[in-house]
Amino acid sequence: MAEELQHLIERIQKEGVEKAEAQAAKIISQAKEKAASHVRESEEKAKALVAKGEKDAQAFMERSIRSLEQAARDLLITVGQGVENILADLVAESVDKALTIEVLEQMLVKMAEAYAARGGEEGRIELLVNPQDQQALVKFFADRYKERLVSGVKLHVDNDIFKGFKVSFVKGHVQHDFTREAIAESLVTFLRPQLAEIVHRVARQESQTDKG
Repeated sequence: MAEELQHLIERIQKEGVEKAEAQAAKIISQAKEKAASHVRESEEKAKALVAKGEKDAQAFMERSIRSLEQAARDLLITVGQGVENILADLVAESVDKALTIEVLEQMLVKMAEAYAARGGEEGRIELLVNPQDQQALVKFFADRYKERLVSGVKLHVDNDIFKGFKVSFVKGHVQHDFTREAIAESLVTFLRPQLAEIVHRVARQESQTDKG
């Protein structure tokens, strides 16, 4: 009886140990699986964060490049406009100095002579000048070139003209502007492409210098 009881106790102990070992193994296995799952999730999150960081960095770099390019374009435009304004002032000043009363006299004479040579076929022609130049021009024509002009040429005052003159063909309703502003604008328009090339060339040279 004692032996059977001992055997039963040993069997219970063995089964208990085996059951405990099995439960422990199961717990350990579950813990390992859970830990592995956490590791995988952490790795995936880390990869996602790295990918997002790289994408954000690339997007930031592209935005920065676009911003720099736009800033460079704006700077070139600003510089170009500033230089063009300076050029316009210089041209206007040069034209203003060039349009002396003597130059106006010769320009008007050439205009009137060309009109006379064509027999006045354009109809009546009006020469518009500013009040300050009118007296000198009238005297000039009256003293020296009156015989070479035809009656169809008339000299009038235009208070809006500060320097230069306008030619108006009454018959064809056509007017040519030789005022200071018109001549200066034409010269600036003519010089603008060369000016733009100068600005861009200087910009390229500065860029190469910075890289060097």
